[in-house]
Amino acid sequence: MKAPGFWTERNALAWLLYPVSLVYGRISLARFKKKALYKAHMPVLCIGNLVMGGAGKTPTAITLGRVAKSQHLSPIFLTRGFKGQEPGPLLVDPATHSIADVGDEALLLARVAPTIVSRDRVAGAKLAEEISVGKEGSIIIMDDGFQNPYLHKDFNLIIVDSQQGLGNGLVFPAGPLRAPLHPQVWRADQFVIVGEGSKGPQLHQLFSKLGKGTVNARLLPGKCSLLGGTRIFAFCGIGRPDKFHRTLDQLDLAVIDHIHFDDHHSFTIEEGQEILDRAAAQNLAIVTTAKDHVRLAELGEVGAQLANKAHIIEVDMGFEDKGFAARLLTEVQRKFSRR
Repeated sequence: MKAPGFWTERNALAWLLYPVSLVYGRISLARFKKKALYKAHMPVLCIGNLVMGGAGKTPTAITLGRVAKSQHLSPIFLTRGFKGQEPGPLLVDPATHSIADVGDEALLLARVAPTIVSRDRVAGAKLAEEISVGKEGSIIIMDDGFQNPYLHKDFNLIIVDSQQGLGNGLVFPAGPLRAPLHPQVWRADQFVIVGEGSKGPQLHQLFSKLGKGTVNARLLPGKCSLLGGTRIFAFCGIGRPDKFHRTLDQLDLAVIDHIHFDDHHSFTIEEGQEILDRAAAQNLAIVTTAKDHVRLAELGEVGAQLANKAHIIEVDMGFEDKGFAARLLTEVQRKFSRR
């Protein structure tokens, strides 16, 4: 979702919504107190965040999935399938399922490892158990679901953006927090602080004071077919478009024109044609994110044309501590064995 401007400060509108946020916070805390209904017969690593909007959960899940495979583990992604119409539990098949079925993030995850979409996380975990029979080192990696109490998690890895931070520190709708801060922090096992934003040192200090470990990470651009200095038209529909533009800066690409859409935006044929026309009129190369690129298939001929012309900017979550991901997966397995 697109964060409203007042979420960054405690202004009059934030305080006007504060009574509503108290009610929302109480409901969230009531959920937190519920005992997990089910413990999966394999380790469960949950990647979540404290606030509404994008923090980098999916790139983190993809990176950890790849590391898990390099360690001869068998990762299975479990996601809600945001904006998909399939409630699940459903094993995603990229050849037959569309974004309308399972959402964009599920299709990205399915490129790396088996991916299950399920609004009911317990049902999703049970399906993961079924498809993992006979496989060594199976592990569930949840993309989101930290606030969902029904499935037991062996490890909660929380992603926080160092530029966005915790916003104004208030609970939704007065602020971006999904629940009161301290109960969320106490449930977490480890924090990943993403980027080099001004709020990074403050976040490290806060989480350390509350007894939680932190690690720094950055979104790193993958291979790009465009040379530095190329004049481009950039479009994206993600929670934090500024992250996309920072990646473009790292690649030394010159953004001449751009369009930003809301997170998980469903493109229209008219919008796709507008991008093609504006880029052609200015002789610009078109670039977008992998998450946006998979959504273009919904636009028929215009979408196919745009997908063919658009250069995909891939990103990886690069941990400052190079051995962190491997140690994390070992710790998840250790906690599972000691249940």
